[in-house]
Amino acid sequence: MRGVSEPIQKSGRLVLVRHGQGSLGTDDYDRLSDIGWKQSQQLGQRLQSDYGAFDTVWLGSLKRHQQTVEGLGIEANRLVESDLDEYTVHDLIVAALAQADELGLSVPDESALANPKEYLQTFLAWFPEVLGHWQSGGLTCEHNGLWSAFFERVTRPLSDWERRVRSGETVVAITSAGVISTMASSALNHPLSWQRDCNVTLYNASVTELCLIDGQWQLQTLNCITHLQDRNHQTLA
Repeated sequence: MRGVSEPIQKSGRLVLVRHGQGSLGTDDYDRLSDIGWKQSQQLGQRLQSDYGAFDTVWLGSLKRHQQTVEGLGIEANRLVESDLDEYTVHDLIVAALAQADELGLSVPDESALANPKEYLQTFLAWFPEVLGHWQSGGLTCEHNGLWSAFFERVTRPLSDWERRVRSGETVVAITSAGVISTMASSALNHPLSWQRDCNVTLYNASVTELCLIDGQWQLQTLNCITHLQDRNHQTLA
């Protein structure tokens, strides 16, 4: 789902950016890998090229969000919003494995779960099923709470951002795949099946743009990584 950008317009827009690559397979995923830092630098060059100077960057409170902003090399105010924080994937997986039998949930081979970096495609193919059970209310997760609460939290900034975009402002937000896919599906009135597919196909440091046309959110760019020309920098996790 690599996006193709349309010509940049002068009107305001909402720019949703996924953080650079985290450190999957280590004891602290929530920090950028060496590739993640390089992705952030290239992302910063793209943002400056497309939008020039902008005063503010919205970001979640997670370390990988903050480090991505640091890597941009852009002087801008940082507005840290915990509403933009991701659900915890590990806790969803633990809950899913514990409830797999009662949910009728298929479970990948143990080797895939033990080594997610090596078996990333297996995990990405399986995880939408986990999300679907959480979204329907079948999967309970004490740490992440209810899907409905997550949905309400991450879509909360949209009303303020819509007002800003209407006034011609470009809003740039650095966050995570689950947040971006949920925001976009809500704004565009897409079904949760679209959200789940989008969630697992968003590249690190990808750009998704929405604009307002006749008062309605429209998708301008989805999951665009044209600024990551080195294929080794085009990562899903």
